[in-house]
Amino acid sequence: MEGLARGRPHESKRVFTVSELNQVLKDLLEETFPFLWVEGEVANLRSSKAGHLYFTLRDDGASLKAVLFKSYRLGLPFGLEEGLHVLCFGRLSLYEPRGEYQLLVQQVEPMGLGAFRLALSQLKAKLAREGLLDEALKRPLPAFPRAIGLITSLHGAAVHDFLKLGLSRHPRARVIIYPVRVQGEEAVGEILEGLRVLAGLEEVEVIVITRGGGSLEDLWPFNNEALARAIRATPVPVVSAVGHEIDYTLCDLVADARAPTPSAAAELVFPDLSALEEGLALLKVRLERAVKGHLFLKKERLTSLARRLRDPRRALKERQRELNALGRRLYLSGANLLSRKRETLKALAARLEALSPLAVLSRGYSLVYKLPERTLVRSASQVREGEGLEILTAEGRIKARVEEKSP
Repeated sequence: MEGLARGRPHESKRVFTVSELNQVLKDLLEETFPFLWVEGEVANLRSSKAGHLYFTLRDDGASLKAVLFKSYRLGLPFGLEEGLHVLCFGRLSLYEPRGEYQLLVQQVEPMGLGAFRLALSQLKAKLAREGLLDEALKRPLPAFPRAIGLITSLHGAAVHDFLKLGLSRHPRARVIIYPVRVQGEEAVGEILEGLRVLAGLEEVEVIVITRGGGSLEDLWPFNNEALARAIRATPVPVVSAVGHEIDYTLCDLVADARAPTPSAAAELVFPDLSALEEGLALLKVRLERAVKGHLFLKKERLTSLARRLRDPRRALKERQRELNALGRRLYLSGANLLSRKRETLKALAARLEALSPLAVLSRGYSLVYKLPERTLVRSASQVREGEGLEILTAEGRIKARVEEKSP
């Protein structure tokens, strides 16, 4: 190539400007390495206002600048992170203004972990940080739902397995099916619309999202962030039965209950009426036995107490006889006391009669009082002629005046 021959200074026939040299080097790089894979660890990751990602690929001995333009970044199923070991596919180019060569990345694959699994791991971590996977948010399923909403494909085995087992357990249950695609780019939008429609029906008390198993790529619509947030925001409990027992999708993790298969989901949401009826019959028998046994024990206890209990009428008769005897004794005691008191009163009256001045008067004596003082006259010296006297006899009073007195 002209101008690049080895030799002494100024021996070449042409002198390059910096811009010209960078242009030549850019053409050389792009022609020599049109496309290639480069392995390394992501470092110095940053995003521009335009949405481009700039980073460095490095290993133990060197580093390489790289850029992932927005158009390719949007197609990346996971997010680049510092320290992530990746394979980058692209072409080498030279950024002429600074004379730096870089890798123009078109595709990125994580080393040791598939892109889908890495994207799922990153999304799980994001939702976990926000608390959307907390067990405390899980709502209990209704014991006897009036109607069950079902979001699934009409063409797979999942819908048949779910309905067959569910209606055998609860033949009177009502199932409202919202058919959707469960694979492909349009599946997420249809599932989101199914959630919105079924949640708007007043009679629906629980919603089941189900499909059969498949690869991680097949199940990818059920690892969608918008779907996870919609499930958490749905006003009724949501059951996820996506894939087989070993498959866990983001839909499974955020739902209120997870079933490994469509049949297991049917067992979760449909009450088994026959088993309930058998259980009720058994409980009825046990209750009847318990009541009969309880009544028997109470009857035996009552009989024992009745034997020990005396007839209250006999006790009343005995108390009545005792009361009558006490009454007679009280009457006789009162009569005797009254008789004794009457005799004592008579004796006292006799003694009082003997001591009474009226008794003396009845024998012809009288009492003379000086008027107006009404002092008892005991001697003639107590009165003078002309003073008034009152003479008290046994049968009346006499007024008199002193005409004459003698010692």
